[in-house]
Amino acid sequence: MTRPDFRRRQGARTRSFFLVLALASCVAPALSVHPQNPAAVFEIEIQDFGLSPTSNSELTIPSPSVSQVFVHLLRPIADDVDYSAIHASVNGKSAAQISEIVSGPRGKLIMINLKWYPNFAFVDGRNTVEVWAETRRGRPYYSSFVLRTATQNYNEDFIYHAQQSPGAKNSVPPELVLLEPERAVEFPTARNNLVVKISGVATSSTSIKRVLIDGKSVNFKATADFASRQLSRVTNLERRVEFQASVTIESDTTRIDVEAEDDLGGKTRLSIPVLKKRAQPLTQFSGRKYALIIGISRYRNSAEGIPDLEFADTDARSIYQFLQTRSGGQFAPEDMLLLINEQATADGIREALAGFISRASPDDLLLIFIAGHGAADPSSPQNYYVIANDTRVANISGTAIAMVDLRKYVERNVRAKRIVLLLDTCHSAGLSAETTRRLGNNLANLYLEKLLYQEEGRAIMTSSDVNEPSRESQKWGGGHGVFTYYVLEGLKGGADVDGDRLVSVGELFRYVRQHVRLDTEFRQNPRMLVGANENLTLAATRPQN
Repeated sequence: MTRPDFRRRQGARTRSFFLVLALASCVAPALSVHPQNPAAVFEIEIQDFGLSPTSNSELTIPSPSVSQVFVHLLRPIADDVDYSAIHASVNGKSAAQISEIVSGPRGKLIMINLKWYPNFAFVDGRNTVEVWAETRRGRPYYSSFVLRTATQNYNEDFIYHAQQSPGAKNSVPPELVLLEPERAVEFPTARNNLVVKISGVATSSTSIKRVLIDGKSVNFKATADFASRQLSRVTNLERRVEFQASVTIESDTTRIDVEAEDDLGGKTRLSIPVLKKRAQPLTQFSGRKYALIIGISRYRNSAEGIPDLEFADTDARSIYQFLQTRSGGQFAPEDMLLLINEQATADGIREALAGFISRASPDDLLLIFIAGHGAADPSSPQNYYVIANDTRVANISGTAIAMVDLRKYVERNVRAKRIVLLLDTCHSAGLSAETTRRLGNNLANLYLEKLLYQEEGRAIMTSSDVNEPSRESQKWGGGHGVFTYYVLEGLKGGADVDGDRLVSVGELFRYVRQHVRLDTEFRQNPRMLVGANENLTLAATRPQN
């Protein structure tokens, strides 16, 4: 497909846009908005679903089938902003190549065409749209919007695809939840075939027409007394159906497809990967193991708007202690640095990032664990930070660790080829103080991931998804964040799904992601990128000979 010739238009010429929608009346739009802010500078509009311009920062849309996003920069601010001083991003990626900025009836209009490049398409779950503008006098304006689809993939080990009904644009595709299997199927090397039991639940805003496994219809029945944590956030449960079947797969099978279709023609398909049991051993290495562990529960300036936490320091101590055990890899105490509460000042963290992490040689392993607040500057919400013990809201840029600086420290000072980052941050939705405005969306984890990840050598997992707080409670191990609790449980053996008594990065990450999602009823969804470290051994569940 040829890229459109987008041009930035300047001057008094105005392009007008008119929209005629033919909406199917049988299904109500799945849109959720709140009253608009009359002082808003930016408003978002989704014409595909008939969503009028709104300044609400969180929206629910029926599906990711969005062709264009329109963001309005409103007058009078728009009149003092040049076209070249307006920028947008989609899911953390610059949208310059798919954007056209024109004069609109209410100011300036940023048109973002998501269909020109496949990697900009919305996904099931959460999507972010950010926009920046700067006046001729240098005053910046910023806003972020989180758009969540009405359906989502409840198990990211599976490949998910939802398709709306062709004749009902605002309809919500069926929701499909597999209860068994819970993860990808591993095919034993010594077998020619394997019987796989498949069970699940499908729901629809109308009714389920059929359920198919590998293209063949299977029986289903309406059920009223089916209970599962995986169903806690599924909509239309009163119309749910249950299905169960067994299929025989051969050694050359690569996936099993399960599909639900409603009576409007909407479809949702889950593909279960079938993996050959790995023949190669888990990656071992002979180098040293270094760990920088930071946990902050007490904040010096909590009275100014940075709330204390209960268990972030406990999380850090627990990770520190476990890594020194034989099962945890026997990290030597002299190769570890633990910064707790008052020790984790901005200067203390910077010193560790400048000095300690540089001790790891190329053949060593470096693990970085951070538990605490991660948030944006309330007065400049386009800038994201890891909050230190002595951070002040009024001077967050000078007293916290900017995420762009965190990346610079890692890029300049880390020589180790293997890095594992576990980030239990974003414990609150934001910071507040009387002198600053309330923070809207928190995209801190998105930018931690974008800034720190590299395909080769780095594995990164953040405790929650975009705009989600990370939870902590006494119910998790007597006092932990739910993310760290399952990191520890996974390292102690819970993540050893293949029974080889070793826990790899891939096993740990998938274990933590699924258990945190289930235990928080899908209100907290860790993000993970494994890169080349899939088979890197992190822990052993018994002493090795």
